[in-house]
Amino acid sequence: MSNRFDDENNIEMDIKTAFASWGKYVFKCFPQECRLRSFLSEDSLDGSEEKNVDIINNPFIDSMVDRNNLLKAVEQIADGEKFATVVLHAKEGTDTYRISFKSICFDDAGRTVEAIGLAEQLDERLNESEMVNALGSNFNSIYYVDVDNNKMYPYRMNPSVRAMFGEVLESKPGYQEMMEQYVNAIVLEEDKLHMLLETSINNLRRQFLIKDTYQHDYRIVRDGQVQYCRAKFVNVSGVGELHKMIAGFSDISPEKQRELERIAYVDAVTGGNNYESFKKKLRDRNVSGYLISMDIHSFKIVNSICGVAKGDEALRWISENIRGVVGYNDISGHINADRFVIFFADDKINKVIRKIETINLQLIKVSESLKIPKIQPYFGVTKWEPGKKVEEAYGEANFAKNRIKERKDVLYQIYSQADTERIVEEKQMEDNFYRDLNDNHFEIWYQPKYAPKTNKLVGAEGLVRWRRENNEIIPPSKFIPLFERNGMIKALDEYVFREVCTHQRRWLDEGKKIVPISINLSRASLYFESVVKRYHDIARRIGIYTHLVPIEITESAAVDNDEIKSIADKFHGNGFPLLVDDFGSGYSSLVTLNMKCFDTLKIDKSLIDYIGDSNGERLLVHTIALAKELGICVTAEGVESQEQVEFLKNIDCDSIQGFYYSKPLPLTEYEMLLD
Repeated sequence: MSNRFDDENNIEMDIKTAFASWGKYVFKCFPQECRLRSFLSEDSLDGSEEKNVDIINNPFIDSMVDRNNLLKAVEQIADGEKFATVVLHAKEGTDTYRISFKSICFDDAGRTVEAIGLAEQLDERLNESEMVNALGSNFNSIYYVDVDNNKMYPYRMNPSVRAMFGEVLESKPGYQEMMEQYVNAIVLEEDKLHMLLETSINNLRRQFLIKDTYQHDYRIVRDGQVQYCRAKFVNVSGVGELHKMIAGFSDISPEKQRELERIAYVDAVTGGNNYESFKKKLRDRNVSGYLISMDIHSFKIVNSICGVAKGDEALRWISENIRGVVGYNDISGHINADRFVIFFADDKINKVIRKIETINLQLIKVSESLKIPKIQPYFGVTKWEPGKKVEEAYGEANFAKNRIKERKDVLYQIYSQADTERIVEEKQMEDNFYRDLNDNHFEIWYQPKYAPKTNKLVGAEGLVRWRRENNEIIPPSKFIPLFERNGMIKALDEYVFREVCTHQRRWLDEGKKIVPISINLSRASLYFESVVKRYHDIARRIGIYTHLVPIEITESAAVDNDEIKSIADKFHGNGFPLLVDDFGSGYSSLVTLNMKCFDTLKIDKSLIDYIGDSNGERLLVHTIALAKELGICVTAEGVESQEQVEFLKNIDCDSIQGFYYSKPLPLTEYEMLLD
């Protein structure tokens, strides 16, 4: 058994200290035995005048209307509750008593075996000071509500309420009647119904089953102005009952305004500026400088490994460290998640960069202090001038930052005007893509492939060009990378393939001499669900043999990914010849030559340019010889000179594609080669 006090004397002193000023009747309670040990007066706490009282069979307790409430309170104490209070009403007369318990001794199971208590006789209604204490703050208007007798007694009213409802309150109206008059007269229209429901006796009974206090915030209209108010209700009836309560009403407009400002401008996680606060402060500054967008590489790992609470703690530390670097005229704020924004009031970019580097070093220390994965920030920087839109500047800094998102070796990126022009142009291309695709503004041009030994046409590559309404041609280098990033390339690749198949079918019908025309499939298209079946079905519906539309796949895609290797095998199994594109650009591997699904090796221009260099020429000789030995045809790309053609012809290169023979040709010009 555990005891909060060292010995019996300490228990008696605790009784003396806790209850001496409350009343004349103090006692000990033994809830497991349902027994009280009473003290006839305060002076008899030494135990000389103790008297045992049976709680269940006791004339005084039996004379109370609320006898069962006392038994419930004793049960609560017996179960280990630290405190319990109950108000009892006499069956005859108007006497009212409040009985309070405080547990002081527990058994090993946490159940109370001994408690101290106080029984005090109450006046029928509490005095004003007791009401104020019960409400917990100084409310403008305070009322005592006799629920049983449906009476409402004013103890304090502010002047405006007294002027409006003073005469009504003198007649001691019913609580619900008074509330309806108050709500209809002064509460904001959209809050009226909710206010009546929340403050109804039925709702208060439900709320008081949970706790002894309940409050509701609402709005009123006074002198044409909306004000925020709070109603608070305190149950003084005892456990589980509602006979009497105190109602307080107060104007909380200043408090609400502070709360709204806090919500509007204070970040909930870091306690610093949020984005709205940052924007407001920056607009108020009449100084130039640099705006910085900051993000953290893979911060989700911190939340995943260490938990969200630890992640939030890290964000607070990050915010504090940033604030430690910013100066008097600088501003910092937390946007959301792991994104921060900073303004440095410096005209010298070198100073700004030094501050960025300082923040980076500080955040490494945060990782070490919190024992979390390394915090590695990256920054986008843009120039700020007074009068510029904050959102525009933040967008610029964000764009610069996102350019280095995948590069952990780069700490910051500075925004340039060229970036803006590119953003606008790319957005226009995205907006116009599907419309122009449907309107056939994308044209297929063809670059011929020739056999160097015979100078005869042996094939071509289908290339896409985008013709604007003003007849301007957009080069592929501008839109292909964009569409590869946003996924539009899948629709474009399929469009090119369908157009090439359609042209091949028409030329066959016209009796023209046709040659295989290859098209290049991007990585995104290769990952497209059922891509092989889809392309095979297109060729079949149009009525073209698959060997007339070979598929080109870049070497890097084919070598790096087992899934793409599998897709390549399926294309080959469905009769599509496969070409390895860009062999020799960046890096190459002999593994590529050993992939049995590939029929042709396309040697990149970067290797062709080695012709004239003895080492480079030896590399080309051995590469082509090895490919031929493995049964792979070879096409040389980017051939521009007679010297290159002669060299390639002498080492048995099968075909040549390049400006020496022909640049890419529009449809009508290419068709002339087929006659």
